[in-house]
Amino acid sequence: MQDSSNFEIFVFILLLLTACGKVGDPQPPFIRIPEPVKDVTVTQSGYTLVLTWTNPARYIDGSAATNLSRVQIRSNGAPLTTVQVAAAGQPQSYTMPVGSVVGIERAFTLVVETTQGKLSDVSNAASTTPVDVPGKVTHLAATADQRRIFLRWDKPQEHPELADAYIIVRTDAPAEAETVTETRYEDIRYQAGKTLAYQVTAVRRVGETMIMGVGPEPVTVTANDKTPPTVPTGLDITTSDMGAYLTWDPNQELDLAGYRVFRSERPDGDFKAVSDRLITTNAFLDPSYRPGLHYAVSAVDEFGNESPMSVPFRGP
Repeated sequence: MQDSSNFEIFVFILLLLTACGKVGDPQPPFIRIPEPVKDVTVTQSGYTLVLTWTNPARYIDGSAATNLSRVQIRSNGAPLTTVQVAAAGQPQSYTMPVGSVVGIERAFTLVVETTQGKLSDVSNAASTTPVDVPGKVTHLAATADQRRIFLRWDKPQEHPELADAYIIVRTDAPAEAETVTETRYEDIRYQAGKTLAYQVTAVRRVGETMIMGVGPEPVTVTANDKTPPTVPTGLDITTSDMGAYLTWDPNQELDLAGYRVFRSERPDGDFKAVSDRLITTNAFLDPSYRPGLHYAVSAVDEFGNESPMSVPFRGP
């Protein structure tokens, strides 16, 4: 009877050992140290330095970074400041004034810290030498005319000699920024009735790099053409048996619709149009001419804007 009990105990122990199976290999511990930042850049905009980088997405063991806390920013190897991590794996930036370091090279590096105080290796270094830049442009104005928007401005009052070019941004299409070297710009993307906002910034060229000046300077315009053509000039009259043949210098507006010709007995008023329709060339034959009549011409664009009359011209 005792032998039977011992046998049952033996079988139970054997089954228990079989159920446990083989113990697996030991796993390496998690290493919650962030990967180092590898894409630090620094640019100058006005008298501001802008650092940009991408926060690490993983720890050095390959697992997802979930407890990033701060970014330590160092300038020329010395601690400068710390900022909170916005999000793992996402771009981030930090701005600082240039201050009194114009002409002095500065190198920036980053170290990422976790909530447990674990530190990443030092990032790549990004260097720059801040320089003086042009100030804001002045007297910026925008006008809708001739199926386009005309922008005009004056050079900055501060460091105008450093303004090598100008960058124009239309805020509804910032990716289509334009660079010009003169103090004017024409936008042919004309949409009648739409309100458009522009920003103009002077830039300085240093080698192959364009450094933004102080700014930008904004301006807003509604694309309704209310600008009349220029006053016609060069009015002349040649008489013949057929009447008086009037000519004048053609206007150069792209949206010109035509001209109106006026005549009067007196040079100081009572001018009346000689035709109900616009004259589409810069010439007109008046078969009703009489010696001593006075003539004047105005110009009209496609939007109905009309110039003042020209200086009256007396026929022979």
